[in-house]
Amino acid sequence: MSSKFVIRLGIWCVLMLYLLCDLVLFDGPLKNQVYRMKGSPAEDLGNDLERGIVARVFAKPVYLSQVDYGVDDLLWRSGRKRKDVGENERLALRKSVLRELCDHSLLREKVALNDKEFPVSEAEIQAAMLRFASRFSNPPELATAMQNFGFEGEKELRSRIAARLQQNKYLDHHIARGIAVTDEEALAWYTAHSKSLTTPACRRVRHIFLAALGHSDENAQRSLKEALDFIQSKTNDFISLCSKLSEDERSKKVGGDLGWLSQHRSPDDFTDAVFALALHQPTIIKTKLGWHLVEVTDSKPAKLGSFEKLKSEVIVALETSRRKDAIAEYRKNLHRQHPDKVLIHESLLKAPWSN
Repeated sequence: MSSKFVIRLGIWCVLMLYLLCDLVLFDGPLKNQVYRMKGSPAEDLGNDLERGIVARVFAKPVYLSQVDYGVDDLLWRSGRKRKDVGENERLALRKSVLRELCDHSLLREKVALNDKEFPVSEAEIQAAMLRFASRFSNPPELATAMQNFGFEGEKELRSRIAARLQQNKYLDHHIARGIAVTDEEALAWYTAHSKSLTTPACRRVRHIFLAALGHSDENAQRSLKEALDFIQSKTNDFISLCSKLSEDERSKKVGGDLGWLSQHRSPDDFTDAVFALALHQPTIIKTKLGWHLVEVTDSKPAKLGSFEKLKSEVIVALETSRRKDAIAEYRKNLHRQHPDKVLIHESLLKAPWSN
């Protein structure tokens, strides 16, 4: 080796050692210059808070307005509004929605690397667009929602919807093996839950009703006893007597028919008596509401459908339950794999509602 080469190699080694010490081991002038060029962490935090950025996932922003829009959607589904929510609940709802948004952002980055494996058709996108737009009463309301989400127009909305559809396909592909249900598992679940799968016994009932309010017990019993005698002697029929006497305005129009009743879907003092009656034996009973001349016109026993008949429903129920758990576990793994890619500004979650 020539002396010039040795000198150059020595200079190169010294330079690399200096860069290593400056950028990695110490806060040297070069490192400080880099910080000044891209902004310090404190400056980044201040800028994010000022712009309403509550989190960053792979450096991409998640705005507080997006979080609050998600909270609005949850409240709308439960028939509530922002004014119905206290500070503690608002914070809890925001954390839940933000966690969901961060999960989807992580998924979006994963899917972006495999987008050709999970194509989404134009028909799928259009159907999802229509479902999204149907939630709003007019175009301005839709435009406001898009602005709150940080979408710059319909093109970006379509892109985000397509990405969400791809995410779902990506997830389904990666969790499919974990949620599959065998016939043996379905049969075991069917056996363990046979009680909840059993259709309860029910009876078809009609009545002639006299309200407790406005009738003494003596007068009500006398009127219904006369009606019962007419029915038993066949001098008059149930339907015509009901139209004349009954004070249940809804059922008297259909001959007093109350439809099929199961024992736990009506007041106990009525159904207990009804389920003790024989078929086609009109009887007078009293409840808290008043007096009834009741007849059971038909009856169905409790029935458990066969496994073969219910098999598809059982498998869907099991897969749905497993899918929820599998998705939750997959999302946890994403956060474990990328702990430094999700930055959340907790303090901003305590801020007042965004517009």
